[in-house]
Amino acid sequence: MNEIIQLLNQYGYIVLFLSLLLELIIVPIPNEALMSYVGVLCYQGKMNIILSILFAGVGGVVGATISYWIGYKLGVPFFRKFGHYFHMGPEKMERMSKWYGKYGKVLLIISYFIPGVRHIASIITGVIKLPFVSFCIFSYIGVFLWVGTFIALGNVFGPQWDQYQGEIKKWVVLFSIVIGFFALIYFIFRTNRNYIKESIVLLHQAAFRRFKSFLKIKFLILVIFILFITFFTLMVGLIQDLISNEFGHLNIIVNTLIFTIFNIHWHWIMYSLFSLSSWKVLGAIALLTIVVIFINRKNKWLELTFFVSTLIGGVLFSKGIRWIFHYMLSKNNISPDFPNSEAALFLMTFAFFFIMMMRHSRNYFYIGAMFFVFIFILAAYFISGIYVHHLKPSDLLAGYVFSAVWVTGMVFTMEMFRLISLIKSDLTKDK
Repeated sequence: MNEIIQLLNQYGYIVLFLSLLLELIIVPIPNEALMSYVGVLCYQGKMNIILSILFAGVGGVVGATISYWIGYKLGVPFFRKFGHYFHMGPEKMERMSKWYGKYGKVLLIISYFIPGVRHIASIITGVIKLPFVSFCIFSYIGVFLWVGTFIALGNVFGPQWDQYQGEIKKWVVLFSIVIGFFALIYFIFRTNRNYIKESIVLLHQAAFRRFKSFLKIKFLILVIFILFITFFTLMVGLIQDLISNEFGHLNIIVNTLIFTIFNIHWHWIMYSLFSLSSWKVLGAIALLTIVVIFINRKNKWLELTFFVSTLIGGVLFSKGIRWIFHYMLSKNNISPDFPNSEAALFLMTFAFFFIMMMRHSRNYFYIGAMFFVFIFILAAYFISGIYVHHLKPSDLLAGYVFSAVWVTGMVFTMEMFRLISLIKSDLTKDK
């Protein structure tokens, strides 16, 4: 980086042009830092901000265009065979191709803000043969937004840029993630708009015109929705407490209570209870859940799909949330285990198992008994985690709450799909 800055000080705009051009032809150059430094030079009057954005933008545009035609001409076979030599192996190519095939145009704009993606964005669009005019419009907009943002920020903050660049980069990355998330939601709705419209009409009819139909599942959906809102509110509260560093008293009080009530004689029992979170036990519970789903024989493929999605998505959700907290709040001295991902996975696995055990039962005593067993297991793991491994109560609680938000959201969605299926089936019988 120091060598590039020295060259920039000597040759100015030419080095800026070439740096952007080369990075977008898969040459790893830390151009955010370089462009920010250019912005500082603009602040000091050593470079012109308009010319800097123009040279950087044109360099990026030329590099992106060359990459597009490389991908277009060489095609999929070349990258499948030789891509691993320059970090574009078959798996990465296939994954990126799917993304760009579905969301290419919008993803192309924001991809330049995401390290590791912008280097191959243009090549992927060439490989999947996105129309060149569409590529030019969205890619060139993305390039100029990218270079303009970092050069302008360097110019605004001037010599203080070093002091703020870490925080600014965090917010730029977070903003890109949020935009990408909403873009994904938009395209999901757009791709399935006919099904969504039909479902809304059916749900409206079921809610107002046929109010007395399917009352049990409607009541269940209402209860799950209330639980989702409750846990979501708790999650927001926990995030606020995390930012304000207000968990100290909670952790002290809970630790004092647990180590006062449970002395050394509980050692073996606590280890046994904590072993419920082992991969063997969780794997066995997952298999039992699948068995219960097939024994129930009620929308088994729907339930199985949502069970697998809940586990996989839940792990990604808990890990992703944890990464965001530690990336955004690294200076706040937050616990490295917040939220506890093991507690999140524990709750997800057992929650879905007990939901499947209770879902199709009409015996309310059995349902009540199962519910209290579930609460006991959660409490036992919570206490044993603090007793055995001295985990922070706030981390475990956050793992439970974040996981509960995900599980209730997934179960709510599953029951909505079930209700729509029942309404369609009922309408078919009427005909």
